[in-house]
Amino acid sequence: MNEGKRKHLIVVVVLLFVAIAGVQQVIEPIQAKMSKQASPQMGEDGKSLMVQLPGQFIVASFMGFKEVIAGSLWVRAETFFHSGQYEAIVPIVRLVTWLDPHNIDVFTTGGWHLGYNFVDSSQKSDKRYLAAATGLLKEGIRANPNRWDLYFELGWTLYNRKMEDYENAIKYIGEACKYDGVDINTGAVQPRPEFVDRMLAYMLERAGDYEGTIKQWEKARARAVRLQKAQDRTTYTGAGQSSVNVCDRNLALFYLRHAWRYGNMDYYKKGIELAENLSGEERAAVAKWALDGAKADYQRRLAAGNPPRDALKPLDTKFEITWKKIKPRVLEVRGKLNLAQWSEYEGLASEAFTHAYQKNQAMPPEKRQLWRDGCRVKWMLADYDYERTESESLIVGIDTNQTVQWDSFYVQGGSFHGKIDFSDPNDRLFYPLKAEKYKLVFWFSPQEPGCPDFVQDRIGWKGEALTDARYLDTKTQPGFRKLRVEYVLNREDIL
Repeated sequence: MNEGKRKHLIVVVVLLFVAIAGVQQVIEPIQAKMSKQASPQMGEDGKSLMVQLPGQFIVASFMGFKEVIAGSLWVRAETFFHSGQYEAIVPIVRLVTWLDPHNIDVFTTGGWHLGYNFVDSSQKSDKRYLAAATGLLKEGIRANPNRWDLYFELGWTLYNRKMEDYENAIKYIGEACKYDGVDINTGAVQPRPEFVDRMLAYMLERAGDYEGTIKQWEKARARAVRLQKAQDRTTYTGAGQSSVNVCDRNLALFYLRHAWRYGNMDYYKKGIELAENLSGEERAAVAKWALDGAKADYQRRLAAGNPPRDALKPLDTKFEITWKKIKPRVLEVRGKLNLAQWSEYEGLASEAFTHAYQKNQAMPPEKRQLWRDGCRVKWMLADYDYERTESESLIVGIDTNQTVQWDSFYVQGGSFHGKIDFSDPNDRLFYPLKAEKYKLVFWFSPQEPGCPDFVQDRIGWKGEALTDARYLDTKTQPGFRKLRVEYVLNREDIL
């Protein structure tokens, strides 16, 4: 390099350092101002600060450094997260997603905070923030419509796990299955994880779409095969042959369960054939002795013309529920639910595979179990006029005068007992109890995650076997049989 070029390069470097210093002087005060404003404040109307931020956004775009400022703010948000100041994160999320709408991590993390991290003294999440959480992710989807990430996050994390809205869960996870991802370092297309396609099959099964479940397992398997055979493996993050085996195993188990529950002998045969062709760990998961039992049961039933119909035999749940106020803001709940006694499994077709009843009976009498525990009874206490709302954006007000919460009680030995406790001083913002009337709802559904497979073996995916003299519900969700009871409470019943 000659002397003239060297001097020219030095001048350019000096000018760059001066420019960087000048930009830093502009950015730091803006970041400090925004971080200071991103604190847990409430407006005069009792609404969330979220509805008051948009007018401040113009400051953040000063000199076109949106992404730089967004990154700086997001670093600041991390300090709030680690210190548990979740309310301070919400305004920052609002700013960062406006400044940098293609930052997927901010949408997913922000949705998580809104859906999970505003909790009462018992660590139950504040359900009033769910509309804001779903709205934020919908914003992200509109800004990034060709990425799988946010569709899946909205469908699985919020609609499925938090709201148990399986119709919308299927809708958004189904959309996720249409798109791939992007490598954040190179920008190259990256195949979506294979669990996304498998999760859609699980959700269709939960919703009772049996044909859709079969088709989705077949689609997921075909995609796993394509990815396994792909020549360019630089962006492939799947598990190869094991992913194919997972699809085969789960489809085999679906065929078998459908056969045992509803008597479809063609499915029984298909399930056995698929299970016999498994290999490796998936073959071990379907142990040979268990598969041999299913094969023998299939042959006996085929010869006798006696298909199994385990989930079509009526079962009286004898559902009972009582509640009482034991002190202000505390309700004590007791109940009974006949799900499920071990005696209900004697002779079931699934027993030829699981041998669970046989093993329990082989125990000494004093160690023999009487109940198969695992179910949960859900409850909700809310203002009488409460209806779940949807939002298309994060810019929504949180009505702090509203009371709503739901959770569940574990059923053990055919009964359950617990408290709905809003008495902690820290809970008064979550549950102001300002309304004059409330609804207290209890329900059980075989569709929900709290219902184990072995209970569904007896009552079906849709609760086809459920009967009850007082609380059988066939109207809330047509095609499903549930248990449900609703009480109307006055304010003095709680306070």
